[in-house]
Amino acid sequence: MNRLKAILADNRSFLIVYLLFFVTGLVFVLKEGKAAVFIALNPYHSGPLDVFFTWYTYIGDGLFTIVIFVIFLLKKYWSKASQVMAAFLLSALIAQILKNIFSMPRPKEFFPPGQYTHFIEGVTGHGFASFPSGHTTSIFALVMLLACFEKDVFRKLFYLFLGLSVGYSRVYLGQHFLGDVLVGSCIGVMTSIFVHWLFTEKLKHVKVFAKG
Repeated sequence: MNRLKAILADNRSFLIVYLLFFVTGLVFVLKEGKAAVFIALNPYHSGPLDVFFTWYTYIGDGLFTIVIFVIFLLKKYWSKASQVMAAFLLSALIAQILKNIFSMPRPKEFFPPGQYTHFIEGVTGHGFASFPSGHTTSIFALVMLLACFEKDVFRKLFYLFLGLSVGYSRVYLGQHFLGDVLVGSCIGVMTSIFVHWLFTEKLKHVKVFAKG
């Protein structure tokens, strides 16, 4: 319990700002409804922004996490590499289980024709795998861990900004509603805190995790 408290205290700046965004977003969704919030968050689209977010959203792809994992391996930071992969796999498993349980429609499937017109041809998906956002789950599992590895407050907040902007990209691209993003981020954050606690408390005496 003391170790968990220490993790939360060391990352209080990250967690306080994150919770402000989370609670604000949750209140917004509960008050206005997911359709109205989705439209409100998409007031403006342009060709350059479409291209930017189409590429930027890949930061939340699993391949980006694997790149970070490989970098830690090459530096022989065994504990950090293992934590990144464990958090990625566990958070992805939770997200996929929830997707199959709830089977919620994506925005393109949800809105009737003509109600929302900014879907991007060849990019925006459809179907019933909206809840929660897998990309947001993945990026928050990563940035929460990177914040745990980091001592500098400003870098911690930069990682948070990275996660929030990827989350917004999922809404901008019409892939998810805000609620999907909020829940995905929560899964990522909680999974990484658990994984970091597990490795630094329960597995700290395992020799292979002694470095990094």
